[in-house]
Amino acid sequence: MAAIIESLPIPPVKDLASSESSIRRSALKTIVSHLDERPATSPLTPTQSLQLWRGLYVAVYMHDSKNAVSVQNLIAEIASLSRVVAAKDDDISKSDSQDGVWLDTWTTAFWETICREWASIDQWRMNKILLLVRFFLRETFGLLFAAVSTDKSEARSKSHSTVARQVQVLETWPLSPQDRKIPDGLRLHVLDVWSDELVGRFTAAREGQDSSKEGGEGSLEASLTDAATLIMSPVEKISKEALSKGVKIRAKESLKSFQEAL
Repeated sequence: MAAIIESLPIPPVKDLASSESSIRRSALKTIVSHLDERPATSPLTPTQSLQLWRGLYVAVYMHDSKNAVSVQNLIAEIASLSRVVAAKDDDISKSDSQDGVWLDTWTTAFWETICREWASIDQWRMNKILLLVRFFLRETFGLLFAAVSTDKSEARSKSHSTVARQVQVLETWPLSPQDRKIPDGLRLHVLDVWSDELVGRFTAAREGQDSSKEGGEGSLEASLTDAATLIMSPVEKISKEALSKGVKIRAKESLKSFQEAL
């Protein structure tokens, strides 16, 4: 078993708050390079992940809202860092029994950051943050279906635990039924986009299958469907246990949309 070594320091994030776009871009490039090059055996700590997400959030917040294409490109780049993080877990899993060391910490820090900052988002910047949430969910669902879609039996057995852990993160943070530190506005937005993004990633994963791998009880088709059903479980739970009637209604609408799409 490979030992996890002491965590390395992260680059400074203060320049992500600069009023100069060139300085913010340079700082972002440094962070992306750091994540690419950081050894898988030196995972980010929860504190480091929070620091990075605070900086990345500010970079989105500071970006010129008038340039829609530029905003979308920035948000897509930041959301795609989840793939870099997930790849580190893949590297660890080849020689270590620990699973989800990187991705679980990364996704938890994202949702904690959004929940903390939500009340301070002004009307001119809210659309950017809503898009960031949507793209982040899209990346998360895509990664989970990618894990399930592998044709390697050992990896597929681990994929269920990967999905289950991420479902726990989502159930603890954006879709916690009763935790008052989760803003209802965030819950409602997540429920608005959840079904569309889940069905979109599910469809893409299913269409990407090799037809020779289909069929039988253990088929990828069945694995993908099981994963999609598991990912919907936080929505089902919040539809019954949410404190807000509006959240319950929105969750039931999301469940209905999902069921109709499948």
